[in-house]
Amino acid sequence: MGVKTVSILACVLVALLGTGASRYSSHYRVCPNGYPTAKTGSHRCFQLVTKQMGWQDALDYRKKDGGTLASVHGYQEYQFLLSMVKKTQDISAYSWVGLNDLDQEGSFVWTDRSDTEWFWSTSARAQQWGEEDCVALNSYTGAEGFDDITCSSSCTFICMRAAVV
Repeated sequence: MGVKTVSILACVLVALLGTGASRYSSHYRVCPNGYPTAKTGSHRCFQLVTKQMGWQDALDYRKKDGGTLASVHGYQEYQFLLSMVKKTQDISAYSWVGLNDLDQEGSFVWTDRSDTEWFWSTSARAQQWGEEDCVALNSYTGAEGFDDITCSSSCTFICMRAAVV
């Protein structure tokens, strides 16, 4: 093999390795400071805010930094958030998520308009009461799940943001 052939092969190899590295790094995402991520590959980051407030105030609180109340998709994400809330259960067993039926009673939607899947608490299915329009994650042992409660209730809340490149 001549020097010219080796040089060409070396250039091709460097080009291929360089392309692979840049392609990998462009897909590497990280969560903003204070937002741990669920290990679900969703590129979504979550944060539990222990300050207690009503649902609408919680929603507005996180919009300032590009976040929103969390939507939950899949059992792994649900378990991740439940374990996060259980660690601070002494503050509040209920933490707001972005699920509500404010627009139409009984028709629950996420604030980010994503598909709705959830796990109602075994002790409280969705109530058909007009005043229970906002949903919180209930972390009481034996009653874990989502529970619709009065939006003015003071609860901690779970925020969500997209991971950044």
